[in-house]
Amino acid sequence: MAQKPTYEDLLERNQQLEQEAFERKQTENMALNSEPSLNSIIRAAPIGIGVVSHNRVFKKVNVRLCEMLDYSREELLGKNARMLYLTDEDFEYVGKEKYAQIHDQGLGAVETRMQCKDGKVIDVLLSSAPIDPNDLSVGVTFTVLDITSRIQAEKAVQKSEERYRLLVESTPDWVWICDKDSRQTFSNKAVKRILGYEIHEILGIEALSLIHREDRKSVRKWFQKAKKQKKGWKGSVIRWQHKDGYIRFLETIAEPILDDKGNLIGYTGIDRDVTARKRSEKEFQKIHDKLNEKTKKLEIKKKGLEEINTAMTVLLKKREEDKTELEDNVLTNVKELVEPYFEKIKKTKLDDQQETLFSIIESNLSEIISPFTRKMSLKYLNLTPTEIRIANLIRNGCSSKKIAELLNVSPRTIDTHRKNIRRKIGLQGQRGNLRSHLLSLH
Repeated sequence: MAQKPTYEDLLERNQQLEQEAFERKQTENMALNSEPSLNSIIRAAPIGIGVVSHNRVFKKVNVRLCEMLDYSREELLGKNARMLYLTDEDFEYVGKEKYAQIHDQGLGAVETRMQCKDGKVIDVLLSSAPIDPNDLSVGVTFTVLDITSRIQAEKAVQKSEERYRLLVESTPDWVWICDKDSRQTFSNKAVKRILGYEIHEILGIEALSLIHREDRKSVRKWFQKAKKQKKGWKGSVIRWQHKDGYIRFLETIAEPILDDKGNLIGYTGIDRDVTARKRSEKEFQKIHDKLNEKTKKLEIKKKGLEEINTAMTVLLKKREEDKTELEDNVLTNVKELVEPYFEKIKKTKLDDQQETLFSIIESNLSEIISPFTRKMSLKYLNLTPTEIRIANLIRNGCSSKKIAELLNVSPRTIDTHRKNIRRKIGLQGQRGNLRSHLLSLH
């Protein structure tokens, strides 16, 4: 059976109730005194502000909150805040979260969503604080900041980052990021195919240590220069050491990464494997060198042939000169030593047979010293030796009968030869005189 309270207990309890009533009255007076100031702040604030009771019924709202949610003040005052939330879970979560933070921290903020009058949903940052931290039943002041644009921007950035990540991972080139000391801080999967390393094997590793030993000094030098100038690079080809030991040629392009104050904090770049191209260039250079060597040899041979050709030209010219000189000598000797005796023989009495033979000798000797025969042979290669002899006699004015007697053939045979000669030299069917044409060849 419970013990009956004593007089002292009742007196102490009564004093406590009186003290609580006094403090509540003071709080109410403070609220009444601060209400004009609070109302002024609520009206002037550029963010949504309101006051709810302990059971979260709207007691005050500002114009910005009404505009944000597309409600009038009358439509919100006296209504439960539940009307602004999509689900009971969201409403209960915000209430429990806020009151827990109020107890533990005094103030807090949480991202949530609210539903406008027309059904449109907006993202908001909700902050709240108790009117009386010692008595939560008095109510809570809250602020609402529309962060829909920020959330959409964050989602767009996230989507863009996902696309960028997909692009980076799908490219066959090595995409990387390093700090200002060339230590790798990011790499895509292409590094495995190009250099044979897993991503985790190169993170934190100084990139210069992976470059071919013979190129490290020069690469370090221009890397330091790029750092000093806070500039990137483009088109440089560097030899890298593959994990298996063989050499890979990578063409690199990079841009500097600067902080808000313009300080260099690293580089981001893309390297393309051009090993096959470099090998092709090397092979092409070998072929080019061989062609140059062969060209030089051909130039030497050409020069030698030109010298030989010059010598042959000189020799041929000398031969022609010697030939002309010989012909002139023969012609001079015949005219000076032989022809005078022909004139004497003609003055002697010769019978018909002797006269015929003498004419043949004189004619043949004329052929020897005359260029006509040679010209006929060169110009009309299809003439037979007999036709050339007959053409020479025709040129000298002999008739067909006379030629027949000299050659001991019939005149008809000579006529046949004359026709063949005209045909072969292009006079067939023309009125041109055969002797006149032959004389023009002298």
